Amino acid sequence: MGIKTLKSEIKTAGGNYKMQCTAGNNSIILDEPEELGGSNGGMNPGEALLSALGGCKYIIAKMFYQKFNINLIGLCIDVEGEIDMDALMNTVEKKNRNKDLKIGFSKITTKWFIDANNTKEEIGEFVEFVEAHCPMKDTIEDKPDFSVEVLGKKH
Repeated sequence: MGIKTLKSEIKTAGGNYKMQCTAGNNSIILDEPEELGGSNGGMNPGEALLSALGGCKYIIAKMFYQKFNINLIGLCIDVEGEIDMDALMNTVEKKNRNKDLKIGFSKITTKWFIDANNTKEEIGEFVEFVEAHCPMKDTIEDKPDFSVEVLGKKH
């Protein structure tokens, strides 16, 4: 199948931080909570990232559970991220980044809730496989090369 390029366009959806994120024919709204100046009209970007990570794990689990002979009855995944808001705000307010402060997630925890007629060992091996084969987790753990292009007004 080779390399595939995925694209997303992010533009204002009205309000201070409210934005519409579109990929193909699908859109979601992201925003910030009111206490951070947003209108609470959608998930914030951090919550969306955690949702994308959990959603990717969910898809990989659903793609491969039968190959692991998991008798899957139910599946739920909770993803939690810890972020130091003081570090983020200090960095933003000082307009130069303190390299000693972690401004992104410092810890991400995935909680698997699997209802299946399998042993804990079988379920553990299955979850280990999913964790090792999740593209979004790989993207976070083994960061990609980043490039930035400033192009001006989009028509």
